Amino acid sequence: MSLGASSLNAVPVDDMAGVVITPALEAETERLLSGRTRDIRFSPEMMRAYRQKDWPQRSKIARAWMVWVALISMMFVPLSLLLAPELLGLTTAISGLLVPAMHACAYLVWRKPRSATVEGLSLVLLMSGVMIVYGFLAASAGGASYERFLTSILYANAIAIVVFNVEYIWSLSLMICATAIFFAFDVFNPAVSFREALGTSIFYAIGMFAATIARKTQSILGKKAFLLALRTRCRSDALKGANHQLEILATHDPLTGLGNRRSATDLIDRLWCNPDIAKASIAFIMADIDRFKQLNDTAGHAAGDECIKRVANAIEHSVRVGQDAVFRYGGEEFLVVLPHATPDLAWTIAERIRQTVEALGIVNPGIRRGAGSDGLVTISLGIAFAREGVAPETVAKWADDSLYDAKRNGRNVVFLSTAHAAADVLPVAAAADPRPFHYGFSEDADLVGHDSRAVAR
Repeated sequence: MSLGASSLNAVPVDDMAGVVITPALEAETERLLSGRTRDIRFSPEMMRAYRQKDWPQRSKIARAWMVWVALISMMFVPLSLLLAPELLGLTTAISGLLVPAMHACAYLVWRKPRSATVEGLSLVLLMSGVMIVYGFLAASAGGASYERFLTSILYANAIAIVVFNVEYIWSLSLMICATAIFFAFDVFNPAVSFREALGTSIFYAIGMFAATIARKTQSILGKKAFLLALRTRCRSDALKGANHQLEILATHDPLTGLGNRRSATDLIDRLWCNPDIAKASIAFIMADIDRFKQLNDTAGHAAGDECIKRVANAIEHSVRVGQDAVFRYGGEEFLVVLPHATPDLAWTIAERIRQTVEALGIVNPGIRRGAGSDGLVTISLGIAFAREGVAPETVAKWADDSLYDAKRNGRNVVFLSTAHAAADVLPVAAAADPRPFHYGFSEDADLVGHDSRAVAR
């Protein structure tokens, strides 16, 4: 019966793929989005969050590209029969074995999250290595194949720059390495002059630099999209938190943290609509702090509020955890709802509440000590059981009538009303409690039970 709980577990914040949204990240998000897109620069904390969120997609794209490039490289082996049949053995070793092996090593690196340095370095080493081995293949083929092989692998490097989402410094490093390797092999091509090799290398470098700029732009836009999603999540979480607080305010008493009268009504309605719960097993305990007005008038409202909070806590810790519900019904009055209860159990819980409140030892300065009074705060309780076909408001009135019977009979007692109970729930509290206990009829013909020693107090 969570509605009667004095505290609620905080609603867990739903994160972005495991990203923990901290106040620092939220503040940085607003600051970056308020500026220009091209000026977006992530702090180390924001970069870690971004890479954590972006990793699954980056890894999947990179590994898929590696697989397809390795397959295309192996498909080049039978194609070499047409292009350079005399180099079939070398082509098989390079395209069919070495290049796929290099991609397999890079694939293993990208199987789990790594640092930005490891990711960027793996890209540069992979593509530079592939370009070097294909450069040797081009030099061995000679003729028109020399330039064709170098240009093809340079084109593959340009695609890799766009496909691999690594930091800009590593994309730029790959462009420089690829252009340098191309120039180094092209300058030794007998069919190409130095000026042609230099001009071609610069031409390709410009094209690859454009690819790095495109990759950088994609990265900035990806970061902005991440910031927008982060801001949306922050605002959504704030809205959920506000709604949660409104729900608490609407259903809980702000002083004690117990459920209020509205939440009591909601719970009771659910119990009455549940066919699996027999109405005769639902008990209401109405409790009221004795002589609370004297305490409030004498010690002040602050002391009265503190008394109510301590009594509420005592009541809540005297009931069955997870089954019974405690509500502040109004002022110094409390309602305890017990499903699946028997008269013995209801009386035992009510008596436990009475004893626990008395044991708090809260002094009521409005009560004169002596004549059987210790001058301490006590509580009176009335119990009533529901019946089939009887509205919950009627059962609450029965419990309230029983409470006032307790008030009229000396206070600090428990009264169990059975005048309206079904025959199968007659009280047997006397057999359950070894202390002196007796039943009697109140003036309105309600059968009540009380502790004779409590009345004497």
